Amino acid sequence: MKTINIRVSDKAAEKFISMNEQEKERLSQLFNELVEDKLTLLQVMDEMSEYAKKQGLTPDKLDEILNDDSE
Repeated sequence: MKTINIRVSDKAAEKFISMNEQEKERLSQLFNELVEDKLTLLQVMDEMSEYAKKQGLTPDKLDEILNDDSE
């Protein structure tokens, strides 16, 4: 496995840095699938949605996160 650098927004970088190792690994796996298998954006979004649901993310929690003004 190789390490690469990609450009992301400051906010995305901050969120990534704050992730635990398991979350970072899952994101790496999703990125691999996207690039290797050339998945469509909708397929990646579906997989991310399923992962979030399995981790306990509900629509209410997502809404709360998205509307959090503390950052």
